Parts: sequence; structure tokens; C-alpha cells
Amino acid sequence: MGHWTKGCIAIFNGLIGQGEIKGILENSIKGNKVSHAYVFTGPRGIGKKSFAKIFSGMLLCEKQSGDMRCGQCFACKTFDNNTNPDFHIIDAGEGSIGVDEIRKIQSEVIIKPLYSSRKVYLIIEADKMTVQAQNCLLKTLEEPPSYAVIILTASNYEALMETIRSRVSRIPFKKYNNEELRAILDLWMDKPVNNMDFVLSFSDGIAGNALDIAGSEEFVRIREESINVILKLSTKKADDIFNAAKFFEENKSDIDTILDIMQTFYRDLLIYKKTKNEKMLINSDKKGIILNNIAKFTVGKLGDNIELIENTKRILQQNANFQLSIEVMLMKLQEE
Repeated sequence: MGHWTKGCIAIFNGLIGQGEIKGILENSIKGNKVSHAYVFTGPRGIGKKSFAKIFSGMLLCEKQSGDMRCGQCFACKTFDNNTNPDFHIIDAGEGSIGVDEIRKIQSEVIIKPLYSSRKVYLIIEADKMTVQAQNCLLKTLEEPPSYAVIILTASNYEALMETIRSRVSRIPFKKYNNEELRAILDLWMDKPVNNMDFVLSFSDGIAGNALDIAGSEEFVRIREESINVILKLSTKKADDIFNAAKFFEENKSDIDTILDIMQTFYRDLLIYKKTKNEKMLINSDKKGIILNNIAKFTVGKLGDNIELIENTKRILQQNANFQLSIEVMLMKLQEE
């Protein structure tokens, strides 16, 4: 998430957590042991892109000292206003990265840098490269110019070909602990966070998730309606499947969030059913609703529902028919 990195000239000083990664990257620059290629791996929202951009700026600075980049040389100034010709970024966005985009790297990388001693290529969500694009990139990774540094970010490391993985230095990002997440929220939120315990638990150690959840009224709405879907399905009325399917269709762009909310709510019902421990609830602010509805479910049914939602996530990621997948899931969730 880019909105928790602004204003950093001292390398990584403005970022919270990931101490091991900071040390590795800082030492590579100080010791002049920069690799020709890196892959930053970890879940979406963990901070890979932010770290990669800051590291890129440090690599390009012509007057960097220790763990500082000067911010004043021409390379720094053009980097800060996104006009440095020695820095190239490719971002998959919502689509994929095709071979033509990687061919541009191939044709440009042979041209020596203009303002810096290095050229840096940053490929965001490199795991979305097509097979042809990956094969094209492999040619550059096999014989990179001495001045070139290629940085990949990938949420799905296994989606990269083994031949690419073997030629890059992997930098794995770890999830943040609650203390670090609190510090990030305190730093970047303009107002106090409601339901902090829930935000910390639901974000699952991912800073981007915590920031999005804490500042979103839309998330509050979706959460309330998602929980309402669960409660209505438990009444076994036929119309409830139709109404739930309509909710999913209207909020199709938030399907991952909806399924995560439902999964954690079923998880809380299961955890309380088995342990009676309120402190283990993710949806701790919904404790009353959980306790009032616990008798409607068996342990086996709750386990099946959690597995069913996980399977639905998986098949939707494989571009299965959305409407059919959701309707099948809803019918099975409502079954005895």
C-alpha cells in the first residue's frame, strides 16, 4: 500500500516493521553487493511495492551515503517527480503483463543509464506475467548488463517459472504483529480507529488491509450485509438464497472481501462452539450475535461451510462462472 511511505529520504526510516528486510537491502547497498535481480514476495497489501520503490530510489541516487539518499541530485529529483529515464515501472493492475511489455525492457536495457550509475526496472505483480512474457524476461535475467537491477514483486511466488526463481534473490515479507499494525494505523489514520481489535484481527497482519478496513465506511456496510446473509441463510427460507445472490452480484467487485468476512464469521461460530473462549473471536464486537446464533449450527456444518467458502474462492480465481459458483455455494451453505 503506497499511502504509508510518503516523505522518506532516509532509506526505509519512514516504514514500520520488516526489520530483517531493511537490514538485507541496506547492507547490500552499503557493502556494494546489490544483486542484479530481486523478487519481493508476500501477500497483497504487505508493502512490497512501497519497499521496492524506496529501494529503487536509493539505487539511483548518485550521492547516497550509508542508508541515506541525498534527495538533491538530478537522479533523485527526477525520481521523485516520476521523470527519471533510468527508472522503468510496469504494473499489471487488474490485468496481465504481456510479452510486448517485457520486450520493451529488452530493447531499453542495452542503453546505458543517463543520470545514474544504474538502471532500475520494477515489475509490479510479476506473477501476472504470461508464460511468453516470463520466457522473454528470462533472456535478460540470464545475461543482464552490469548496471541493470530488475525488481519483481509477486503475491504468488509459485506462479513464476522455476528458471526465473533461480535467477533472482528472494526477499520474503512477513506479516506485521499487532503492535506494528497499531503504529501504522496511528501514523496514517486521521481519526481514531473504531473497533481496533476487530481491525487488527481481520487484517491478518497485512498493513494494507488494516488501513483499508479502518478508513472505509463501505467496508462497514459490506460487513454488516455479509453477516446478515449468514444469519438469513440459517433460517432455511428459499427466498433468502435469491436475495443473497442479488447481494453478491451487486457487490461483485468486493467478492474477496465478502467471502473473507463470511469465512471469519463461521470461524468464530466454530471456535466458540468448541472452546467457549470469547477472547479468540475475530468479530469480537459481534459477540452478542455470535452467542445468539451458535445453537443453529453443528461443529461439522461450520467446518463444512468454512471449507466450502475456501473452495469457492479458489474456483473464482480460476475464472469460473461467477453466478453459478455463488448460487451453488449459497445452496450448500443453507443445507442441513
